[in-house]
Amino acid sequence: MDSVLVNDRLFKLPETWRFDDYMNQSPWKKHQFNFLGSLEDKVVLDLGCGYNPTSVYFARAGAQAVIAGDISTKTLAYVQKMAGINNVEDKISVLLCAGETIPLATNSVDIVHGEGVLHHLKLKDAGKEIERVLKPGGKAVFKDPLGENPLLEFARDRLPYKWKHAAKGTDRPLTTKELKQLKAHQFHCSCSGFCLTGMLARAIWGRDLSWPQFIFDRLDRFLLKNFPALQRYCRYVVTCVTN
Repeated sequence: MDSVLVNDRLFKLPETWRFDDYMNQSPWKKHQFNFLGSLEDKVVLDLGCGYNPTSVYFARAGAQAVIAGDISTKTLAYVQKMAGINNVEDKISVLLCAGETIPLATNSVDIVHGEGVLHHLKLKDAGKEIERVLKPGGKAVFKDPLGENPLLEFARDRLPYKWKHAAKGTDRPLTTKELKQLKAHQFHCSCSGFCLTGMLARAIWGRDLSWPQFIFDRLDRFLLKNFPALQRYCRYVVTCVTN
């Protein structure tokens, strides 16, 4: 059963919706949420939520409370509307904040999630805040663009494509050097690359699931497992943190 579209951004999830459907959309989502484990009864900070429905997904997946944090009042208003449409407004609160200064109590959240947020932040400061707000044993997971592949960087800089945004200020792909700033903190931090050859399938056939993407994703899994040095040339990096 499909979601009911309210407008181009707002939609109502069907009663039959399962979190696994979202998790299985891509290899990196599966990796992220296998790492986090069950969201049941967890307090989740959706940092840099943007115009993403992830806060609603987490609430529907059984989270005790979801805090949607962003620097934009417009995106926070979107989250509130999505929460109301999907009858989870009692579980979702919004928080106007930057990743470097999170106005939450120390050891107050079980999970921090960020979709394309770390590459906007000063990682040294953001790492301190993530470490502070996470409970002991808490987990954080982030997915961001990686900027180590010269061919991919050429495409990002020179070629027009859908969903492209100009890199300005701190809005730029992460580098392995920058990621070391996170690893310098007390928490355990690991990084995994995704979408090496898979980016070709997504560039040609689009974002919809298709058999070419499945084949390229399988190829990526083989290459990255057997030649881990290739991870730095991937399109995305998933950062997993355990406090």
